[in-house]
Order: sequence, then C-alpha cells, then structure tokens
Amino acid sequence: MSIDFEDALKAKKLRNFFHEKGRIYIVVDATSEDVQVPVFLQGDPALRLVLNTRMPQPIYIRDGFVESNFSFSGAAHHCVIPMNRIWAAYVPDLDMESGLIWHESIPETVKMVLDAVDELKPDELKAEVSKPEMKLIETSAASKAEASKGPKGKKYAHLRVVK
Repeated sequence: MSIDFEDALKAKKLRNFFHEKGRIYIVVDATSEDVQVPVFLQGDPALRLVLNTRMPQPIYIRDGFVESNFSFSGAAHHCVIPMNRIWAAYVPDLDMESGLIWHESIPETVKMVLDAVDELKPDELKAEVSKPEMKLIETSAASKAEASKGPKGKKYAHLRVVK
C-alpha cells in the first residue's frame, strides 16, 4: 500500500483543525464512486458533513480517508470519504472564510459556478478578493492580529490557503 503524501498532509491539517475547533463542516465532492455516502447524497459536488468531537461514534481521520457512521435523518450510514474528495473545512457558526480550502480538490462544476459569481461582482470587490494569498504574505503578525479584531475587539478567523 502506497502513501500519498499530499493526502497525508491534508489529513494532518484536517485533524488539527478538527481538534482545535471541536465542530466543523467538511465539504465533499460526492460525485465520485469512491465516496461512500447514502445513495440520496451521491452526486452532490458540495456535500457538507458535520464532524463534532461530541458525537457518540468515533470519527477516524486517516491519512487517506475520513470514516465514520454518520447519521442522516436519524438513520446511521457507514461513510468513507477519500481525502482527495474533501475540498474545504470550516466552522459552521462562522463562514467559509474561517476554514481551510484545497483548490486542487474543488470539482470543476463548483469552480465554474464560483467563476460565474466572480464575474458578477463589481470591479472594486474583485480587486479586494482576487489575491488573498498576497494579503496574507504582506501583513505582519502584529498587524494581522489587529486586523482580525472586529467591532468591540472581537477576533475573527481568516481563511487559510492550503497548497
């Protein structure tokens, strides 16, 4: 059995994010036959699954896949999600900018929708969000901490670009 180091690195980041936050959504491309989810969920390129440390069943985040008995409408289903089919993870109470995204795993259909939405944005917004990596590189740690504070000094998380 060979080890895919990219999947292993993704699994490590996902495990750390999950244990740090306690409750996260993972976004899965369930259009592939190697994703084992209930039949009525197959074919969804942006299937969201909740992982919670308080769930009674164990959740296994292995180097190559995530496995657990997830509950859908009160019925448990054994699910196996390959790492290469997980394309985002975020905290449900916040927005997707609070999480992780793996661009190479985003399905083409989702990329087309995102590109179409981006085309509808005014030019000012496009300039602000077109290069988030550059903003993260250019800001120092102290200025990032200050910038992440919203009204009344609350801290807000930022999108982490994973390559």
